[in-house]
Amino acid sequence: MSEKPVESVEAAENQPVHSEVNDTVVTEDQEDLVAEETYQLTVCLPRESGQIQVLASPREAIHDIKQSIIESPETCIYSCFYLTFNGQKLNDFEELGDIEGITTESQLYLVEDKYTDRDSRIHINRLRDLLAGPYKPNPGDAGVDGGLSFLTAVTGKIDEEIVPAGEKKDEEHELFSDAPVAETAFTNYDFDAKSHLSQFVPTSFQRTAPQCLKSFGLSGWNPVPQSQKLKGDLLYLVFTTLENETVHITSNVRGFFVNNSSNNKFDPTVKRAPSAEKLTESHSLITLLQHVSPLFATNFEKLQKFITDHHMLEVLPVNTTLPAYPWAVKKTPHTFDLTRPAEAFLNYGTDSVDSLRDWNDELQSHRELPRTNLQERVLRERLINKLQAEFTDAAVKGAMAVVEGTIVALNPLEPEGSHMYVYNNIFFSKGSDGRGTFEKLGGDEAAHVATGKDLEGVRILNNADVEGLCTLGSVIVDYKGVRVVAQSIVPGIFRRQDETSIVYGSVDNGEKISADEKFHELLGAAAKALHLAAHPVVDGEGNEVELYTSLETKGLLGADGRRYILDLYRLNPVDIEFQENEATETSDADNKLPVYPHKMTLLRPELMALYWEQKLREWVKEKTGKTDDTKDAEQQATTPESEEGKEQTKKEQNGNAAENSEEEVKIDVNDFKLSFNPDAFTGVKTKEGEHEESIREHENNVRDASKFLAESVIPSLVLDFSSYVVSPLDGDALTKAMHQRGINMRYLGKIVQLVEISKDNRLDHVKVIAIQEMVTRASKRILRNLLTSCAITDISACISHFLNCLFGAKFNPKPEAEVFAGSSATYADLTPSSLRQQIQSEVQKRFRYNLPDDFVDNLKTVPALREICLRVGIQLEAKDYHFEAYSEEQLAQFSAEDAAFEKAQAQAAAKANKHKKGEKKATKFDKIIRQTTVFVPDDILNLKPTVKQANTRSVFAEEAFEAGKMSISQGHRQLGLELLLESLALHEQTYGFLHPETSKCYAALAMIYYHGEDSEAALDFQRKAVIASERTCGVDHPETLHTYLNLGLFEHSAGRTKLALRYLRHALYYWHLIFGAGHPDSATADNNIGVMLQSLRDYPTSAKCFERACKTQEVILGKDHVLTGTGYHVLAKAFTLQGEFEKALNAERVAHEVFTAKLGEEDPRTKESDLWLKELTSNALFTAKQAEVEQAKLAQKASESGAKIQQTKSNAVPRGELPIDQLVQYINEESGKASAKKSKGKRRQ
Repeated sequence: MSEKPVESVEAAENQPVHSEVNDTVVTEDQEDLVAEETYQLTVCLPRESGQIQVLASPREAIHDIKQSIIESPETCIYSCFYLTFNGQKLNDFEELGDIEGITTESQLYLVEDKYTDRDSRIHINRLRDLLAGPYKPNPGDAGVDGGLSFLTAVTGKIDEEIVPAGEKKDEEHELFSDAPVAETAFTNYDFDAKSHLSQFVPTSFQRTAPQCLKSFGLSGWNPVPQSQKLKGDLLYLVFTTLENETVHITSNVRGFFVNNSSNNKFDPTVKRAPSAEKLTESHSLITLLQHVSPLFATNFEKLQKFITDHHMLEVLPVNTTLPAYPWAVKKTPHTFDLTRPAEAFLNYGTDSVDSLRDWNDELQSHRELPRTNLQERVLRERLINKLQAEFTDAAVKGAMAVVEGTIVALNPLEPEGSHMYVYNNIFFSKGSDGRGTFEKLGGDEAAHVATGKDLEGVRILNNADVEGLCTLGSVIVDYKGVRVVAQSIVPGIFRRQDETSIVYGSVDNGEKISADEKFHELLGAAAKALHLAAHPVVDGEGNEVELYTSLETKGLLGADGRRYILDLYRLNPVDIEFQENEATETSDADNKLPVYPHKMTLLRPELMALYWEQKLREWVKEKTGKTDDTKDAEQQATTPESEEGKEQTKKEQNGNAAENSEEEVKIDVNDFKLSFNPDAFTGVKTKEGEHEESIREHENNVRDASKFLAESVIPSLVLDFSSYVVSPLDGDALTKAMHQRGINMRYLGKIVQLVEISKDNRLDHVKVIAIQEMVTRASKRILRNLLTSCAITDISACISHFLNCLFGAKFNPKPEAEVFAGSSATYADLTPSSLRQQIQSEVQKRFRYNLPDDFVDNLKTVPALREICLRVGIQLEAKDYHFEAYSEEQLAQFSAEDAAFEKAQAQAAAKANKHKKGEKKATKFDKIIRQTTVFVPDDILNLKPTVKQANTRSVFAEEAFEAGKMSISQGHRQLGLELLLESLALHEQTYGFLHPETSKCYAALAMIYYHGEDSEAALDFQRKAVIASERTCGVDHPETLHTYLNLGLFEHSAGRTKLALRYLRHALYYWHLIFGAGHPDSATADNNIGVMLQSLRDYPTSAKCFERACKTQEVILGKDHVLTGTGYHVLAKAFTLQGEFEKALNAERVAHEVFTAKLGEEDPRTKESDLWLKELTSNALFTAKQAEVEQAKLAQKASESGAKIQQTKSNAVPRGELPIDQLVQYINEESGKASAKKSKGKRRQ
């Protein structure tokens, strides 16, 4: 997870920072570094249009500088040009530092170039991108609203200035100012209300950019006739301006001009301008349109401002990873765009259909690039990352076409499950057991799991990065209930009629096994990193060979001479303990659980690495222990047992400590031998009587690793949950936490059982999320089976009926499915009770856990709905759904409305009967139609594919990142900062600006600058972290929420508290949508909000925040916990500031009791609480006396005048008699004196 928010705002402000001298030195070093490496170039524009400044590094190529000019708002009209220096044209691929004579402040000239067909299309696409605005809707995309960011919408108008660290306001003085309380995001906030799904997209989010044209597209006069090509014509365009005028424009090698053509007449000549001011020719299409249409010129300025109001990262496209698609989206109107159907032509030209890419050759060529130095490795990793993203995008489109039946199978006569497809040079197959390969392991269930394991194997070998060992580009796409595997094509694989190309492993379950020496050598390098054991196997003819990988893994020699490794689903050994206990017919006889559905129960690679490291530590400890024992024995044998002798022995032992440590260092780790046989317990043949000892050792290693998982790793994870080392917020976070520790998801039931046994309230949220995750995964499988048999027209009805049965039973216990005529819909038989039983059965079978019959009632509805939508790929309409049954008041209101409707109808009918023929008829009333189910098919806006890919890693970037974090934790701030900045540069070059890994790097740097009191740098990096996380992880992803919470913390520290509160309210909305109330981390957020509101003197609202934080801590930790006591102490202060002295006294009593019992009377916190308690008690007595005096005065006045006395209550002292500021100031002063000796300067929240 990302960096969590600091425990409280006050604690954050008191974090120790380095001295100003050290900070200044670091900053100056960085500035010198930038000054040495940065060129500040001046680019002069043509026709004396001015000049612009461009910052560039000496390693940037000229085409990078050109791209910066194209993307700049001031020069967006240029796209076809070249740069000159000293009158010489610069080569686009030349690096800036290699240009002779150029200095850091040189002057370049922009010269407009002649257009080619490609340049013309680029210029038109640039105009399309600009007119679309920052959020470019693409109806052809797989999902709706991919890569959204709400930061600009949430930020809104900023009316606060950043306050430098040395100019902080006097908070003590500000607390008692008489100025009116500022309105904030939490003014009139309802702390008990639930988050409404209709507010998923902020109301301030402006999606649509200002319109500049009604439409534009390619003219029907295309392609250009040969006679006009000789005159330089490239393309013909047609525009409809906002003035409703149709304009035909020619794209020529010299630029663009208005021609005399119309829809009925072709006249490509230049149209004469009606006046000197109105041009009809220009090198730039944008400039031409500004002269042709005054409204275009006006609105284009508004459009540019609209775009520049957004952060740069909000506008950039997500290119190197999949964009995040929200599960709840708003309906948006479909727009008319003539150029949209012509995108392929505008992007690739007339040859786009014939220019299919050879994905495999590109991928292997990139991997074979040199990697001798850092620069070469960065270039190589960047190209591989970019290609992987492009391959994934093409694979998703192809997989959707396969499922939708658009592509014809290569083997149409075979069963559907074994069909194979080729599309766009990508090979597609379905993730089912079409050929009976996994019949003994579980059939389709095992085949489905094997596809995911194969992808994991590809990722592992890619990370091992063995030179000469090739893997295929691989992507898994789940769409409409079907799993499709996409792979790059091995050269020559379809032309071979025999199996001679398989030179390693077996294709026929061990009848014939090959073991090519070169392959074995290459795999040996990988096996060392992956701890794989070389093991003998015997084929059907009795021949013995040695393999590193499992029998099913195949080594293939491609027609290009490269060695490819395929079918990597058994790269890790079997989880034998689980398989023997849960996945065999004899297992589970006692607890009557069904047999696990398949035997592809493998251990995760993370677990194997953890176990190997654990055994290595034990081995080292054993080695050092033996050395110590030997030395002790020798000393005991030679030293006399006298007091002097004992003292001498101790001295010698202490004196030889350094020697012992040196000997520890001399232990050769290479002597430690532990490897794992992936074929252990799989029934692979071996020669009888031979290798029995090594086979037994391999089996013991695998069994010990399996026991290590069940007996050590899983319980330790539960302990981490209880101590909040790990605090998941949703199912995805829980899944990542388990996978990082090597725990398979089949152990979810065991984790819940351990939590139930512990009876620890601190683990309640883990149990809720774990049960929700089991229900989500079971629901995904059931829904996937239903969707497989659905026609395209039934998908929305199927999903809505499933959701009604799961979440809408309270609203309608017997929902009826909507079925189209003529379709055989199996989903229509689903009922709430049958679905509940199916989910219970799936959870019992897959997670070994018995769900109670009322588990649906205990689910958190919206969080569970969110999880199912994200896992299946459902995109719902973002609106409020009514899950509960109507109340009696609502039913009565409906009856009244129906009666009023019927009465109005009757009156209208009676009145109509009185009218004569030909007269005006009475008004008709539309009947009120009420929804009978929670969901209707129209609520399902999209079903998008879910994608898994073998993501590549940048080893150097990750190592620099971890080293930087370690240096910071050890107190070396300057070194850590330099390492993290270097890591960020590597991340941006390899992954790009918009990537989850880059987002983490931004967040880490922001936190360091925040602690160094560099507010502007911290805010800049944190905003980038927010946007990158929103667009690649999701607007409601836990990582995104943490980045928003930290951004709010940084803004408050910088003096912009109102803006900080907007960010925190935004994060809090999604927090309650994801989990709801009661998460342990929510108390921290509430405390931070309370402190911020206190600084703005909104005491009533801040008290509500502290009160809610106390309730959360009390429920989770108990009333007698120190943190709960601290919360009540803070709450007492809040009530005091509010003037609620009686509530403050009650809260302080709770805090004092906890501190006294847990910390003792001498603890500074107890003393501070005792002082507050005494002052609040005396104040309460004084208040009571004052109330009696006031009542006595009123009684005397009333008796004198004979009026009736009305008793009044006074809970607080009049402001003029006991000012709050004097009370708080006095208590704080006394508290400071009491705790100065032991805890000077220490502030606790």
